[in-house]
This record gives sequence, C-alpha cells and structure tokens, in this order.
Amino acid sequence: MKDNKLYDSGWLNSFPINRKAREMLNRAGEKPDPAGMHSVQLAKWGIDRGMIEVENSVFETVEAMMTWRPVRLANFFLISVGGDYNPAGWEEAATPLDLATIILNEIEEKMMLHFPWYSDF
Repeated sequence: MKDNKLYDSGWLNSFPINRKAREMLNRAGEKPDPAGMHSVQLAKWGIDRGMIEVENSVFETVEAMMTWRPVRLANFFLISVGGDYNPAGWEEAATPLDLATIILNEIEEKMMLHFPWYSDF
C-alpha cells in the first residue's frame, strides 16, 4: 500500500503545472487555496467565469474534484511518486484562460480513461 503522506496538497502543488496554475490564478485576481490542487482550481475558475463552456459531466467532475483527497487526484491524473503530470502545451500557455483550457481538455481525456461510459453520453 502506498504511503498516503506522500500524496498531500503540497506535493501535488509542487508539480510545475500546478505552480504555473497558482501564478495564473494570482494573475486572474484569484486567491489559490493551498488545500486544493491549483490546476483544478484554475479549471473551475475558467468554467465559473463563463470563459470556457464544457459538457455538464465535465462541470460536475471538476466541481467534485474540488473536494477530492490528494491521493484521489493523484490517481485520477495518473501521477505517481517519481511520475509527472504534463498535459501537452501547458508550458506555452500564456494566459490563465489558455492554461485552464489545456487543463480542462486533460480532465476530459482522463474522464474517458477512468469512466469508460463517459463517451457513450
């Protein structure tokens, strides 16, 4: 069994994409919550501001992710100790909206892997 102490919010937010998401949240005038995963917070910001339109199931998943334990988030994004979370194009994202869109695309892709029935709807 994995040591869940390794999977905490600080560990998740130490990933480069989450550090960039924190910077983008600050740039957008939002206060990042250190208890949550910053990339998920940025994705929610894009949806909540009406800047990004997503299917209802994606919206519901992002909402739920805000309450997930760090180990569950790590499992969803397939992050392992020594692993990484690198959706394509995140390093080049120049604005909070650009990065939020990349993160939401990654979430939807992961939904198709974790929830095989998702693509049937």
